[in-house]
Amino acid sequence: MVNANFLNATKSVITFTGARPGERYECYNTKTFDDHGIWQELNPLDLALPIFLSQLIIITSINRLLVLLLKPLRQPPIVAEILAGVVLGPSGMGHFRKQLPFFDSIFSVSGVMLLETLGNIGLIYFLFLLGLEMDLTRVVQMGRKAITIAVAGTIFPFGVGLALHHLLVHDYKKFSYASSMLWSVPLTVTGLPVIAVILAKLKLLYSDVGKIAMSSALVNEVFSWSLLTISVSMATNQQSVHWALLSTIAFIFFCVFAIRPAIIWMICRTQKGNEDYSETTVCMILTGVLACGLTTDVLGINSMVGAFMFGLVIPNELLGHRFVEVLQGFVSDLLMPIYYTISGFRTDFFAVKLKVSSWLVVGQVFGLACLSKLVTVLTVSFFYDMPFREGLALAVLMNTKGLLSIISINLGRDHLVLEDEEFTIMLVSILLMTIGTVPVISYVYKPAKRFLPNKHRAIQRLKPNTELRILACVHEMHNVAGITNLLEASNATKRNPICVFALQLIQLTGHGATALLMVHTIPKSDSQSSRTGAQTQSDQIITAFETLEKECSGVSVLPLTAMSSYTTMHEDICSIAEDKRVSIIILPFHKRQTIHNKMEDTNPAYKDVNDNVLSNAPCSVGILIDRGFGTSSAIMDSEPATRRIAMIYIGGSDDREALAYAWRMAGHPAATLTVIRFIPGDDVQSTDDHFSEPVKRVDDNFINEFRQYTSRDESILYSEKVVNNGVETIGAVRSVGENFDLYVVGRGIGRLSSLTVGLADDWSECPELGAIGDLLMSSDFSSTASVLVVQQYAGGTRHRSGMPDGFNHD
Repeated sequence: MVNANFLNATKSVITFTGARPGERYECYNTKTFDDHGIWQELNPLDLALPIFLSQLIIITSINRLLVLLLKPLRQPPIVAEILAGVVLGPSGMGHFRKQLPFFDSIFSVSGVMLLETLGNIGLIYFLFLLGLEMDLTRVVQMGRKAITIAVAGTIFPFGVGLALHHLLVHDYKKFSYASSMLWSVPLTVTGLPVIAVILAKLKLLYSDVGKIAMSSALVNEVFSWSLLTISVSMATNQQSVHWALLSTIAFIFFCVFAIRPAIIWMICRTQKGNEDYSETTVCMILTGVLACGLTTDVLGINSMVGAFMFGLVIPNELLGHRFVEVLQGFVSDLLMPIYYTISGFRTDFFAVKLKVSSWLVVGQVFGLACLSKLVTVLTVSFFYDMPFREGLALAVLMNTKGLLSIISINLGRDHLVLEDEEFTIMLVSILLMTIGTVPVISYVYKPAKRFLPNKHRAIQRLKPNTELRILACVHEMHNVAGITNLLEASNATKRNPICVFALQLIQLTGHGATALLMVHTIPKSDSQSSRTGAQTQSDQIITAFETLEKECSGVSVLPLTAMSSYTTMHEDICSIAEDKRVSIIILPFHKRQTIHNKMEDTNPAYKDVNDNVLSNAPCSVGILIDRGFGTSSAIMDSEPATRRIAMIYIGGSDDREALAYAWRMAGHPAATLTVIRFIPGDDVQSTDDHFSEPVKRVDDNFINEFRQYTSRDESILYSEKVVNNGVETIGAVRSVGENFDLYVVGRGIGRLSSLTVGLADDWSECPELGAIGDLLMSSDFSSTASVLVVQQYAGGTRHRSGMPDGFNHD
């Protein structure tokens, strides 16, 4: 019980003095809200809720402004969020509290307490997600190089940190092993999520350095968590460290051998078939996060350790995707920026003595901390015969700091083992290390594109008996069925095989912990799926393409997962297409069919991705509008043809590429192809440009070769329709009929034809599909057939005739 004498009582705070000299206590009695508002002359800033909302508005506004200012420098979000706190804290606006009464009333001590509490709750749930997404089996599977770099980059900097702390603490009465540990851990940590964001922004996730850096950072993360747990135990229980460590070990065993089996049992019992998990299950898990945090807090460990361990022991394949969906946006985009801002808010440059020697200490700490890891990683990279620039880039990346560094110094300050001056020095060093990563990497590491010349950038150019390489892109599970059925219908044989690069596209969030380009090997058995009883969406996508490979002897599949923001996702797609030397990229349309046969938007960002790929693709592109293609057909070689494909041909390079693909699909034993060519009539108004005659000759030659090679094939039909204008073209398309499963058409952008004049302006809903593709997709067209819109690579064979290859009917 505090022996205190009453000093002062106001509306919002009661101040006491303690029994010992200098002791001072404040008790806050702020109301949360008031129903009367300003109409009864009440000051809203005397109430907790208006203050909190004002704080959120100010923090978010400054944070977004700094993000925009730092965008040209391609800095990770954590930099802007910490700097926002520095601007608001005692190093910035907080230093002028007396001159800014409005600011002082909003960011008072009592107001910041509520903000800090919310930030810590966000930290607890973020660490739960971090543990949930972390796969420790990957650490075991890491190569020797990544493990060696991680271990060496952990041990040596940790020793340097201990030595630095000994040198900086002049009063040895204040020295403690806990402060040494919490001083050294931030210098040891490599920020895995921050590295992932930086590599994604620099488009280096696919590089050798990027892969090694991500692997080494993951191993470093495991070591750093172990060191941080020990440090927290020592800082919290300086008089009984051994009991805290034993409690930590006991809690870990309890999580592994009690909590994990109980959660697996509960999920397997409540899940029915493929139905989603119940809300009760989700609420129990979310409550379990807080319960584990409370347990470790009671045991003398910080609550974050319990939340992280709880996430770590939950099988990711069971609940990972669901909880990322539930929590990721709210926690990462709202709560975590508050935590980082509070960390910056605690920074006080004026606490560092205004002497040259004091700021030289900052430079020494920053320099030695950087050098310790740079020298260590460079030495190991030389040992593995890495080029100097790659080794230097890797060393700089391993110096990047992140969440664990911020947690360490915050814990040190909370437990009074780090003073304000030490806290500021450490935070400035962490910021400088992270800020310097992007410009240094951009300067020292510019990997040369070692792409082989690709002569097969279009299907029309493929030689006979040549492998067709396709990059199939999917965003979500509902994209998979149509694309896999299209790939199966592409007539893969042993003589004309197809190599499919199945690329799952996932949006990269600013604080994501799993931003890896993961190359999945195809499992040889289904044992993993049967063990878990459930699969994540990513697993289901991989399994679908694995099934395609097993059922089609001429198809080989390599699943890939790429994570980036939607604004730069097309760069990843085009880079992989160039690297893998594919002939065509297949993209899902941004709309999907409803049960009422209408088309509805899934995600508007998908349309932007498609538009950017169409403008920048290094090969041909196909956009699939899936209305259930192949789902009702029996695809067995022994059965009669069931896939009815129609190709509408007007002319131009895109139409030739579309016909080349349709021609290939016609070789499938369970497919028929009907080609309808629209020919200008006598009454047509000549609006074609001066390239029309050369283009017409190329089209005629290509059609003649097609008819010559397919004249005896009863599964391929050819007909011509005479039209004079756009209105007649619409009528001709509608007269084709509804007895088809798939329409294959050319995009025709840039093609000036009298047969499509007015369609793009008067009828267009989705201009990226071209005139005919947009017409077939529109709600005015009653057909329920799927549509494949094809664009030929601009550097391909726009004026080249010749037989498309690989269409032999084996």
